[in-house]
Amino acid sequence: MEELLDRIGIIFFVQLIIMTFNVIFILIMIVSLLIDRRSDRTKNNIRVPLTEEIMVFYSATILYNLFDSGTILLTGITSPVGKIMIQITVFGYYAVGAFQTIFFLQVIQKHIAEKNGLKLLKKIIFAFQLFQIPCIVLLAATPFTDALYYFDEGNIYTRGAFYPVWYYTTIISFTFIIVVFIIFFKKTERFTRAVITICAIVPMISFLLNFTYTGISFNNISVFITSLLLFVMYEQRRAKETGKKINETERVLVQLMEKELELEQNKNALLMAQIQPHFINNSLMAIRARCSDYPEIYESITNFSMYLRSNFEALGTAKLITFEQEMDNIEAYLALEQQNFGDRLNVEYDIGCDDFMIPALTVQPLVENAVRHGVAAHTGGGTVCIRSFRSGGKIIIEVTDESSGESSITEHQSKRRGIGIENVRARLSSMSCGELEIIHAERGTVARITMINGNL
Repeated sequence: MEELLDRIGIIFFVQLIIMTFNVIFILIMIVSLLIDRRSDRTKNNIRVPLTEEIMVFYSATILYNLFDSGTILLTGITSPVGKIMIQITVFGYYAVGAFQTIFFLQVIQKHIAEKNGLKLLKKIIFAFQLFQIPCIVLLAATPFTDALYYFDEGNIYTRGAFYPVWYYTTIISFTFIIVVFIIFFKKTERFTRAVITICAIVPMISFLLNFTYTGISFNNISVFITSLLLFVMYEQRRAKETGKKINETERVLVQLMEKELELEQNKNALLMAQIQPHFINNSLMAIRARCSDYPEIYESITNFSMYLRSNFEALGTAKLITFEQEMDNIEAYLALEQQNFGDRLNVEYDIGCDDFMIPALTVQPLVENAVRHGVAAHTGGGTVCIRSFRSGGKIIIEVTDESSGESSITEHQSKRRGIGIENVRARLSSMSCGELEIIHAERGTVARITMINGNL
């Protein structure tokens, strides 16, 4: 370590440490981008602009740092191997720098000239890319002519006579990039603007610093700062695109639920036209009149008639009804089921409020599920409890079933229960911005409806 410090000096030693951390951080950023890109394409179908260009820039930046680090480590080593290796690292350092300049010009051509159909600008950019050819020729000739750089007897890098050609060509190229960017600022997509700003201005600052102070290279510091800023901007854009995708997906789901609800209402309307509810109700009333001497049958027909009438009315409307109307229908249904199940079905009511509107047939299907798939499916029967109350400016409705004994519910019944729950959830969401939550407890299930407080 002491030998290295004596050979390269404290300034270049610090620069070497900075570049080592740069490479590590950029590798982490590359891995993160690769994971994000794979996830976005396979799961979310999200495409962030300039992803490939940023990946290429990161790869070139790693090479840039590695070549420069190699040059620092080899400085002062006068062995034949050391001299050959430092020739390779310095040559690679310049080659990557030339590639980055040409690459930035290509980004300008693709994302400004081509996207806006600017044929003249495209030709000018191509001319500036050709403008790099003299620099590349100088670089290729340098190992034989010392045109851009050379190494003294101590194997220490020194700029050559034609270095200003390379330096000012790069300055002119980046100045051109900045001018094009300023002229066509409004025609450039917002994220592309930010990327071009960072990739052009930060390196330009480093060029100016290198011109005024030659003791340390600011190029590697500038590319790391650029890489870090690009990563932050990329993640922000990715988060924005993900949010847009989620919102779009939610919008499509809402539209789908609305279509399903409309289809359900159309089916209900068709069913109503076919079954002639008034005829059925009148027939039941005629039968009930003949059963006045049989109280149980009379009451059953009465409850069944109420149940059918309220369901027919609900099927025929897309408007909200009062919670009291929904409860009348539920009570008629439960009265019928209690006659069927006897002591195996207990019903409890805890109605804290009923002065609000609700989509028809939203609580009743939950009660039916509680009876059929909860109480009735267990050998010991159970209790169904219906509660309503206000909490935090919202209306809460809970349907709870507590059962005992072994369950006999089949897989088909479970699927049917899921379909009914999704229908209720769709009606609540589309008609009243309500939510349905299913909570599985140890002895049963709680179906909880939450709606914004809507007084009559």
